[in-house]
Amino acid sequence: MVRTKRKIVRKRMITMKKPLLSELTLREKIGQCLIPYPWYFYRECETDYRIQRTDEERKALIQENQFGAYWEGLKVANQGVDLVPEAAGKLDYETNRQMLAMHSSWTKIPALMAADAEHEGAGTQFNGLTSICGPLALGAANSEQDLFELGKCVAKELRCAGINWRWAPPVDISNRFSLAVMRSISPDDPDKMIRLTNSYIKGMQSEGLAATAKHFPGNDRYEYRDGHFCNSILSSSEEEWWSEQGRIFQEIFDGGVYSVMVGFTSFPAIDDTKINEEYIPSAFSKKIVTDLLKGKMNFKGVVVTDAVEMASCVSTYSDYKKRMVELLKAGNDVILGCELRTAALLEEAVLEGELPESRIDDACQRIIDMKEKMGLFEDNYFSPPYKGEDVVKETQALNQKIAEKSITLVRDKYGLIPVKQSDIKHVTIVCSSHSDGFSNELECMKKEFEARGATVTMQRRVGGKPDVKRFNETSDLIIYVAYVASHVPMGWPTLFGDECRSYIYAFGEGREKSIGVSMGYPYIHYDIMGNAPAFINTYGKNPDSMKAFVKAVYGEIPLVGESPVKLIPDHMKW
Repeated sequence: MVRTKRKIVRKRMITMKKPLLSELTLREKIGQCLIPYPWYFYRECETDYRIQRTDEERKALIQENQFGAYWEGLKVANQGVDLVPEAAGKLDYETNRQMLAMHSSWTKIPALMAADAEHEGAGTQFNGLTSICGPLALGAANSEQDLFELGKCVAKELRCAGINWRWAPPVDISNRFSLAVMRSISPDDPDKMIRLTNSYIKGMQSEGLAATAKHFPGNDRYEYRDGHFCNSILSSSEEEWWSEQGRIFQEIFDGGVYSVMVGFTSFPAIDDTKINEEYIPSAFSKKIVTDLLKGKMNFKGVVVTDAVEMASCVSTYSDYKKRMVELLKAGNDVILGCELRTAALLEEAVLEGELPESRIDDACQRIIDMKEKMGLFEDNYFSPPYKGEDVVKETQALNQKIAEKSITLVRDKYGLIPVKQSDIKHVTIVCSSHSDGFSNELECMKKEFEARGATVTMQRRVGGKPDVKRFNETSDLIIYVAYVASHVPMGWPTLFGDECRSYIYAFGEGREKSIGVSMGYPYIHYDIMGNAPAFINTYGKNPDSMKAFVKAVYGEIPLVGESPVKLIPDHMKW
């Protein structure tokens, strides 16, 4: 396979003022409304998905379609595009920034460069940047000022990687069976969600990064299904919705968030139209997107769909062109994850009278206005006035502070915590997860115990009673660590099979010196480790959270985290 040498363009080749709609062709206006799926943009999917497109091929695609935004970062790396072979699944942030600046230099209008970077910030997608605490940890730390500063830091890091549009933060309420419970800052407390999330958004947007509230119209307290796989339903009445989820979105909109992502969850209280015997997904509903979101709620920013590859989107209309047209007709301004042929299909729809050009004009204007607010028409926008290594130092210091505030003591029946360092000679760490790499990541925790004079044994899962007997006989402290996160494993947020079977035997001996800890899903203590006499939630597995956990166990920092979810569910509702 022959690869062409990449040419790096460090500055925009053309300086452009904010354009008027009258200066743009129909095709250029349509292009502003589209974000191609990285798979199609970076690979020659028409012939062989294993072949990477050359710079010249991508330039031709950009100049033909004039896409207004690009989906960058982790999606590109995970799909095997060999941009930086030594990056081990991630992209080098400076290389990525230069590459995106080059892409933007090929467009008539500076492009939005978007990434989810939802859960743990820039470090999950780019080498050399920081993996921050997850949303629940931010809620547990409960500091508006820290979140404002963290928003600024995350924005700076993403800007260093060329990213200027972050599809975060989620503001969905949830229930304990839903993946959404791990994606929002405070899913059980609307007031806290509003207060902290608005601070976070203000911090991000103060550094020229567009934030995105998602996934409108949100969730209810009962639906646990995932729209990636099926048509999920928001079953609240309109009154119930306004009391919690609707109020959250309204106050986030009033707080000035630049964009909102509309999901494919159905909301029959607002639109009970049925297509193929299913309630219409929200992103296809004019009543929800145009009448409610843009009308009654007076949202003036950019409305972007969730990824159009989701089952709840694809199952609504079998014809691809029909799906794209209906999404724009409903009132969405940007279609996320489209195919390369979409611009031509939409242009055809406008010329044939199927899609009003006025709808394209409204969407295009909103996108251009957001770009102006972000500073994209300024000459030096793609060369941020700070260095990545300097920003990372600032982010890491703040993230450590937040991690230490977030560690939450769920229970300690025997008063085990804090332990005395002189009493702990040997520690056994037992891990359970459906992420095979998690055991390696726990080396960070192991090193922290070793730094305090303990020898450490690590084991994947509990094999049976003999294992637990051995732990008790050889250890002064036994740590049972579980990691379940959003889409880890894909589907239901729990441990199953052998990973779950461990907890038939765990805590059978040595209970008085055993601690259970969840580094993700906050209900492990209730669902699976109910026998753990001592339990801690860290809400994430980034190194700062692991270090903070060990500090808390030794009493070096106080356990002050405030649980962002109800620790014990209301049984009348489950």
